[in-house]
Amino acid sequence: MDWTTLIHSLLATQTPALPEPALTRIYLALGWALVLASGGVLLAGHLRFGVSRQRLVGALVLLWCLWPGPWSPTYWLGLAFRAPSLVSATLCGWFLLRQLLPSARMATRSEAEWVFGGIVLGWLLLLDTFARWPVSLYVVGFSPMLTGLMALIACLPWLKRAAPTGATWAGLGVLLVYGLLRLPTGNLWDAVLDPWLWIGLHGVGLRLLWRRWREGVT
Repeated sequence: MDWTTLIHSLLATQTPALPEPALTRIYLALGWALVLASGGVLLAGHLRFGVSRQRLVGALVLLWCLWPGPWSPTYWLGLAFRAPSLVSATLCGWFLLRQLLPSARMATRSEAEWVFGGIVLGWLLLLDTFARWPVSLYVVGFSPMLTGLMALIACLPWLKRAAPTGATWAGLGVLLVYGLLRLPTGNLWDAVLDPWLWIGLHGVGLRLLWRRWREGVT
């Protein structure tokens, strides 16, 4: 195989590797279960429920979401929005772990480069839906080479000889799961970003800018 054939195969998007249908159904239920359970626990926390009651709320929402058939909210959410991204499921799972297990509560901080990188990527993909680019950016997400490129970007802290952060490890874990299982759709962009996460990143980004502005003023 010459270099031209190798590069062409790495960039090819005509025959994408898709996830197994059974895995897709399992992830659909599990992903939305984590998202909705984290929302229920967050609401219970604002209502000043104790940890035991928060655990009960989270468990009930998880069981409700994993219930098969149209009585489950994941059935309708899957029809309307498909599955959440791997990043959203990971963030929600980490939130549940921190809230419901006191021993796992660790200090965390928002990684500005990941937040604003996700915001920019979302805008690029949004413009792609209106055919504003010479090539389809979304279709590029099926390219095998893109996974390796994203892994290289996630490893930039090591290249800078900086200590890897929790966001770096989480990003590498998401890429590993995607590379092995191709969840949720076989497209890398669907694994790292979804519309709800993108909207949430705008809120986090504005909060970071406001905090930096106040620090600069004071």
